[in-house]
Amino acid sequence: MKTKFILIILIGLSLAYTSCEDVYTEEPSSFLAPEELNSEGGALALLKGAYGGLQLRSYYQQDFLMQAEVRGEYMLGTGSWADVGRFELIARSVSRINDAWDAMYNAVNRANTVIASVPTLDIDEALKTQYVAEAKALRGLHYFNIVRSWGEVPLRLEPLTSLNGIGLAKSSVSDIYTQVVKDLTDAINSNALPAKFTGSNQGRLGLHAAKAILAHVYLTLGQYAESAAISKSIIDSGDFQLEPDLATIFSPEDNATHSGELLSIIWVREGNSGMRLPSFMHSSATGYSSAGWRTFTGNINSPMVTSLWDEADLRKNFNLYNTPEEVAVLTADRPILFKKYIDENGAGQNAHGNNQSIYRYADVLTMYAWADAMVNASPSTDAYEALNQVRRRGYGVDITTPNASIDYSGLNQDEFMNAVWNERTWEFILEGKRWYDLKLMPTEKAIGIITDAQLNGSFTDTDWLYPIPQQEIDNNDALTEADQNPGY
Repeated sequence: MKTKFILIILIGLSLAYTSCEDVYTEEPSSFLAPEELNSEGGALALLKGAYGGLQLRSYYQQDFLMQAEVRGEYMLGTGSWADVGRFELIARSVSRINDAWDAMYNAVNRANTVIASVPTLDIDEALKTQYVAEAKALRGLHYFNIVRSWGEVPLRLEPLTSLNGIGLAKSSVSDIYTQVVKDLTDAINSNALPAKFTGSNQGRLGLHAAKAILAHVYLTLGQYAESAAISKSIIDSGDFQLEPDLATIFSPEDNATHSGELLSIIWVREGNSGMRLPSFMHSSATGYSSAGWRTFTGNINSPMVTSLWDEADLRKNFNLYNTPEEVAVLTADRPILFKKYIDENGAGQNAHGNNQSIYRYADVLTMYAWADAMVNASPSTDAYEALNQVRRRGYGVDITTPNASIDYSGLNQDEFMNAVWNERTWEFILEGKRWYDLKLMPTEKAIGIITDAQLNGSFTDTDWLYPIPQQEIDNNDALTEADQNPGY
């Protein structure tokens, strides 16, 4: 029998038991005895372990998120990340992609464990239904991230508790998306999820967060009517508003939240349980983070962070180094640095307190504008208003009051779609969105954007997907070299 790399996933099944009042992070210092598992506290610990999957070093703390960011044409990596944005992967970057695969399947396995185990426990039925719904939404998110990164992959829906059954063939992209839609729809239709979680439960997947993921899935599949309808239901709920203050959205302080938050990873200033991204962004001379590696720099050849971005847009100054003190640390090889996430009181390079947004209300508004325009083959009044609300917030004016000097109007379909993609770029810098938006644009347009950014590399059609990890091919009896993605 082959030795399987998923042993790391099996180890990950020892989940921490923490109190209900704790934020949704794992504490590996205490573990559950069998009798503790068959309790409401034990079920909650399993669920917290599932949420902890999002925080794994190679998932949203680093590799998955940062690979996507550096592949966006407005950003360049330096050092061992330089090859990623040029689409010329060296061994170190391939290793990081492999690590992301491992972490994301670890996260899948944690969700699978909740889905399989919680219904068997002797606890309140309503809690069972809720916890399984949350775990299904998490699994849907994980497989959505996996399939749009690697394409066809093994679709594991049962927890791995031994080395038996590790061999599993790849499923088609269509079948994986069918399961993603089913998981998210099951969660939404469970009638068990609150509209949103707040307070000590911040960071959990509520009804509207599950809907936002499903709206994004349908947008990715080109099912625009379904996507628009789901996004519109979130808008019409009245449960969310755009937070006027950008700094509030990305505050590193404890218990920070905002009126547009749907789903975020709650990072804390402790050990390795914080945001790592600030260490990669900043110069140590600014004191904006615990470390300052300047690993990611803006691409001077990308108009998205230069000529196209209006100086009057407050998001430009918020996201890019611009004060005299900040400009002083810029260099010829790092002419643009990003500053969205600042934590001057971080507790270490892996311990900044800024939360990582996965979905927020601006996502919903821009996805709605995108999908609605595609359904109607032209921008509707509602699509304009959704997009213009995001734009008005960017310019610091009243969000709900039309403003002729700022609002988009009179655009044809192509112009409106360009406006949507531009606004999403400026709104979601360093949130892992641009690369996946490029993949949804007409291919010729996306390749033109990448080529015009002069990345000094050679982009080909095979670069849209990551390589399947070689250790997966070697150790999964159901896979062969023929299962590797083209070009690798």
